[in-house]
Amino acid sequence: MDKRVKYNIKQKQSVVLSILSGRLSIKGAARELGCHKSGIQRWLAQYKQSGIKGFKFRNGHYDGRLKLRVVRYYLKKGLSLNQTASHFKIPNQGIISQWVKIYERSGAVGLSNKPRGRKKSIMTKKPRKKEITSSDSVAQKLEELQKEVEYLRAENAFLKKLEALAQQEEAAKVQARRQKPSRN
Repeated sequence: MDKRVKYNIKQKQSVVLSILSGRLSIKGAARELGCHKSGIQRWLAQYKQSGIKGFKFRNGHYDGRLKLRVVRYYLKKGLSLNQTASHFKIPNQGIISQWVKIYERSGAVGLSNKPRGRKKSIMTKKPRKKEITSSDSVAQKLEELQKEVEYLRAENAFLKKLEALAQQEEAAKVQARRQKPSRN
């Protein structure tokens, strides 16, 4: 079960203001809300840096240039993941950690945007039907259809013969059972 709770901007602001005024400690606020103190620390850093606008995050898709900027900023400044996330308004510092690992493994190319989802298979593409454009192709199509009709007629005749043979064998078995002498 997911225990994460989303807090709205007013809730975050009231907690941060009570911490800044000295009414609550970070630990006390975390206990009161039932969350971890690192979340409260992140709210505090966001508020100090950008005011109430700091609580509005960028959610969703990040392009390769931004990822590279974030990673280089993190490595150059020597800040914590939390501080870097708050500076770039990224909701989760874990994503920055992933970007750093990718950057260390494959460089800037690894952070470039890659197509998401499943790759399209060649086998799923349906062949296009040929369009009839000239009288030659009409004649060719007619000839193909006539060959197909001949084949289907031969197949039909074969199946009828097979069915007739199966019925003859069945009739012969039934007749043989009737003609068996009794044991008395």
